[in-house]
Amino acid sequence: MILKPNFKDRRRRQRQLLNTSVQVFTGSAHLHAVGINLSDVGMCLFSLANLRLGSQIEVEFVPPGADEPVREYGTVRHRALYLYGIEFLTPQASPTFVAVSP
Repeated sequence: MILKPNFKDRRRRQRQLLNTSVQVFTGSAHLHAVGINLSDVGMCLFSLANLRLGSQIEVEFVPPGADEPVREYGTVRHRALYLYGIEFLTPQASPTFVAVSP
């Protein structure tokens, strides 16, 4: 018997895989991180840090297809060990990307 996965993506927005350096700025620190994925409303990043849920941060990164870095204000919405879900506070206007179909 072959089981087919019954997976439905519950995310609000389509995400694009990302593997880029991200600079994280908090009120008291400057941290280095790695961007995992990106959407128009947020991103997932990996950082050896202790960011609290709900904390306000700034992230700086070069979006796919761009030459210059962008800086976005965001809120830490999710944490799983060192993976963080960041929700941007303003709609992201700079990176316009085309989602890659599997």
